[in-house]
Amino acid sequence: MFSSEVDEYRPTGVWARLTHRSAYRWYPGAAIGLLYQISVLGGLWASSGALATKIVATVLLAIVYVGFLALPPILWWESERTRLVGVFAYFALTLTLIPFAGVDTLWTWVYVACVAGMSIARTWVANTIIGSLGAVQLIVLLLTGTFGEAWYIALITVSIGIMMSAFARQIDTLRRLRNAQGEIARLAVVDERARFSRDMHDVLGHSLTVVTVKSELARRLIPVDPHRAEEELADIERLTRSALADLRAAVAGYREMSLSTELAAAQAGLAAADIQAHLPRNGEDVAPELRELFGWVLREGVTNVIRHSGSRNCWVTVEPDALRIEDDGRGPAPLGAERRELVHGSGIAGLADRAKEFGAAVTVEAGPRGGTLLTVRRMA
Repeated sequence: MFSSEVDEYRPTGVWARLTHRSAYRWYPGAAIGLLYQISVLGGLWASSGALATKIVATVLLAIVYVGFLALPPILWWESERTRLVGVFAYFALTLTLIPFAGVDTLWTWVYVACVAGMSIARTWVANTIIGSLGAVQLIVLLLTGTFGEAWYIALITVSIGIMMSAFARQIDTLRRLRNAQGEIARLAVVDERARFSRDMHDVLGHSLTVVTVKSELARRLIPVDPHRAEEELADIERLTRSALADLRAAVAGYREMSLSTELAAAQAGLAAADIQAHLPRNGEDVAPELRELFGWVLREGVTNVIRHSGSRNCWVTVEPDALRIEDDGRGPAPLGAERRELVHGSGIAGLADRAKEFGAAVTVEAGPRGGTLLTVRRMA
């Protein structure tokens, strides 16, 4: 049972422990284990001993029985040392029966073995106590000359004690398994939240950036070229509808990324920002298992070029196991606020997390054309 090691809620008071749900699971089985004591009590009162002796023995036996019911729940939330003290104190309680019950006192040691098996967390300690009880029982039976007729008491004590010890460990293992399953479920929720947050950034960040750029362009075109401004507004409407569809798909968890689609979107976004795009016609050369990752990297990289670079040109190069996005803008150094967001922001961090899932790595460095070079490459 060993609840002190695994339960998040640990009752501190005796009454709280005796009424804990774990205690209520213990009582029915323990009560059944006490039923055979009816014959012991019957034999006691049918004997020829004095009435006072019978009464005292009955009271002591009742205390032993109550201790068997109550002691394990009380000890489950204590330290190992306290549990050992409790078991030995319970054993000492049974010794008070010797003047009144004689050798029959050995029957109560079955309960001591059960309490040890249900309370002591370390297996070797519990089994040592149980085995020692059986050995002492055999010695007492030999010394009193009753070995031949009562040797099986030791066998019953050891077998039931070991069985209860194994049963307690099985319950403890099941409880730990339930706790582990709960932790796995909690981590799954955390991972799903991270995925959702990452997808929201990737979906909305790019789309809203392009919408903002196109809105500014449309506003400037209204006085000079209303027809072109109308086209830009229609394009903005198309982008917002597409972003809404992406948002719904991301929420549902079924959103798929297409590298070819992102190349087309990058072409349109860069053109709207008045940045010359130098892009491959398609991403067919990329390994199929990397196309989704490269699509995410392309979206985030182009979004950063539009937002932060101040460049006039953007080059995208694709290889079977690598993708590079380079601009001729301000570059990553010195790090201003916007460039610091590019290098350390949630977008790049999210890309790094995605890349790890595909066995790839993302780097951001100064490019040979004076701007920033973003690279994602599958690790060897």
